[in-house]
Amino acid sequence: MKRRGLLSSFLIFITIGIFLTFAFASADNSTNTTSASLTASNNYTLTTGSGTSFVNVPSDQQGAINNAYQCLNNQIANKSSSDLSLQEAVFGMMAVGSKDNLQQEIDNDESTSSSCWPKQGCTVKDTAQVLLAYERSGQSRSDIENWLTSRNSTSTDLNWFLEMDISNNNASQCTLTYDGSQKTVNIGNDMKLSGNPGSCFTFSSSGYWLLFRNNCYNKDIKISCDKDFITTLLYQKVAGTTTYVLPTTHSAASLGSTDETVNTQCFKTGNTCDYEGSLWAAFALQKDGINVDPLIPYLIAMSDNNAQYFPGAFLYSFTGADDQYSNIVQSQQQGRFWKMINTPYNQFYDSALAMLALSQSSATELDNSKNYFLSIQGSDGCWNNGNIRDTAFLLYAGWPRAVAGAGGGSGTGGSLCQAVSGQSCQNTVSCINAGGRVLSNFQCPGFSVCCSVNVQQQSCAAQNGAICGSNQQCSGNSLPSSDSGTCCLGTCVNQQLTDTCSPAGGVCKNICSGTDDTDSTKTCTNTGNVCCIAQATPSGGSSWWIILLTILIIILVALILLRNKIKVWWFKYKGKAKVSPIVRPGVPPVGQGYRPQPGFRPQPSFNRPSAPQRMPARKQPLSEKDREMEETLKKLREMSK
Repeated sequence: MKRRGLLSSFLIFITIGIFLTFAFASADNSTNTTSASLTASNNYTLTTGSGTSFVNVPSDQQGAINNAYQCLNNQIANKSSSDLSLQEAVFGMMAVGSKDNLQQEIDNDESTSSSCWPKQGCTVKDTAQVLLAYERSGQSRSDIENWLTSRNSTSTDLNWFLEMDISNNNASQCTLTYDGSQKTVNIGNDMKLSGNPGSCFTFSSSGYWLLFRNNCYNKDIKISCDKDFITTLLYQKVAGTTTYVLPTTHSAASLGSTDETVNTQCFKTGNTCDYEGSLWAAFALQKDGINVDPLIPYLIAMSDNNAQYFPGAFLYSFTGADDQYSNIVQSQQQGRFWKMINTPYNQFYDSALAMLALSQSSATELDNSKNYFLSIQGSDGCWNNGNIRDTAFLLYAGWPRAVAGAGGGSGTGGSLCQAVSGQSCQNTVSCINAGGRVLSNFQCPGFSVCCSVNVQQQSCAAQNGAICGSNQQCSGNSLPSSDSGTCCLGTCVNQQLTDTCSPAGGVCKNICSGTDDTDSTKTCTNTGNVCCIAQATPSGGSSWWIILLTILIIILVALILLRNKIKVWWFKYKGKAKVSPIVRPGVPPVGQGYRPQPGFRPQPSFNRPSAPQRMPARKQPLSEKDREMEETLKKLREMSK
């Protein structure tokens, strides 16, 4: 019984397959167009991100940036909130401001008990990034700040020291006052310490400093000496050898006094300091005008252990230190992008961090990186195959635009900082050193904050440096300057780039064409070129549908042309067809040995025998399977007409 329905089932399957193939091929070959609006449920208004730009964009790049914002808006608009990840929603809001589906995803992933994210185990990093997104869209965020500060705790990853220096290296006697009592410490001509510093201190291994005990952090220590003196705090990573000095020192005349307090903090997950979370929390809180100085020692001392998170990009915005600036520009790869060793992200993410740090500089490295990413921009305008997070982060960092309602700690919105005469966007330290104040109700791009004064950068010549060429690299420290380029305090040496593109089958070009892929892992001898690899012919997609369709059509035509032979073969296969002589009714076969049957009576003969009468054949009723076969063949005959 199973064999009887085999052919009919096969033919039906072929017929259905042809119709499905036509349907899929038609859908696959149709032109994809991007919708300019969403369904009413998203209440989304598509914009091109045409707000006021924070940075000067050359006229020949303006179209590419507009396309990038258009693509990002399209990518966001074509997704419901449930299709967006928290990272996509947060970075999308940082780039283009608040949209209904972005806001809904952030709301859906908020903890039900606290203002933190994600709801399945809140983290410092994600919550800090939401704070940045809310700062951009001008939303109230005091509850988020409160949650972050509740995760702020004293760091025990550092050793802290008190240093007391006597004028002219004279011997002196000093008193330490804390916990309502005084302790006496003697300082010799060699500046080594002796005496009784009390329960809060021990002598360092070198004998020149006093080592704080952990239980005396955050205590006010009053120091007084009988000679003119200076006090400061130093710190080291536990089990480390590098000593860091706080930038602030205090001095007093003989019998005067100074005060020192160890205030070292980090943001913790559980009982452990969260380094990456602390970086992002410091960035977000600083943008909201909150002092983050207590976090800086921990972030600096532990940076070597966490290089994969690109701490230099954050630290330069916090400290304005020349060594951090030098670290950023000299870690650029191939003069095009940044990608840290063992990064948990990619070159788009890490490069965006560098762009944030250098956003207010005239660094050549910043311009080179922008030109590079514009050269590998997708045909749709996005980066990394339409990746929302990476595209949004690059735009927010490299080509930021003002969004409605942004800025201001109260969530009421703010104006552009540089639109007010005498104000400027700077890192916090540069602003304070120039005698300015941080204004939190004005918008500034990247890591910078709005400063109440216009900070003037020195020229490279004034810093006794030189500007290196585009094909050169600085062998010493690099500094920011008012000139167009990074100021090198060392020697400018020619970069020795090897061509790894050509051996890999690529071609070095200024910009890859639409039929090429950009391979950022390969280098060209010219720093302005990128490696272009010809796109491989796709093995999938619409081509296999065309092949399958052709095969099915050929099979169908063959079945139609050979339908009679197939029918005969099928009946023979089932055992119903035989080859045997036809015996007429009423005419017995004649042969040797024939004997009439008993009771046989010969028919009377006539002069003209009549033609033999043919009995009408009785039509056998069709079985269910045969009916199915007849119906299938009938359909095929109709399709062949």
